[in-house]
Amino acid sequence: MITFSYCMDAAGNLIKLSLGKHPKALIPGAVELAATAIELAHPLPWTTTVAEALKEIRFVPFPHVKGTAAEQPHISGSIPQSAYVFVPPSESFASDEEVAELIELFDVLPAGHEGRAEITDALNAVGIQMTPLIPTFNPKLHESASVNRITEYVSPGWISHSKVYRKAVTS
Repeated sequence: MITFSYCMDAAGNLIKLSLGKHPKALIPGAVELAATAIELAHPLPWTTTVAEALKEIRFVPFPHVKGTAAEQPHISGSIPQSAYVFVPPSESFASDEEVAELIELFDVLPAGHEGRAEITDALNAVGIQMTPLIPTFNPKLHESASVNRITEYVSPGWISHSKVYRKAVTS
């Protein structure tokens, strides 16, 4: 039975999946950033490209792929797209209340304040990251009145491997 597959995250990164691990994650099985969107656009000799990921999946005989997340790319020849961005799994933990307090404090501090960097570092230490700027509106990651093309966030979103703590608010 195949134990891996790949998907694209909402930011256009190639993500390696370990089938059976982290089934409740936003991207089930996501364990590793295989290649960033920039690396895929301008690959270096050691970059894992989408074509190489598909070749790796298709190398496994179909009976060993059937019924797994690798079946769809094996058959279709395309890598599935996730609605979420990849955040590496973390062994550290913070309660939802602690996270909410830190996010609220982050919002109160003015841009450029050193406390914002400390809050970001503290949240990163427990596996929570600011949602990266994604130019296409995604209802799972963004809140907006009527913007289709996003150029900035009015208020940043916060996401972990398994939860969207707050959607990014677009202008």
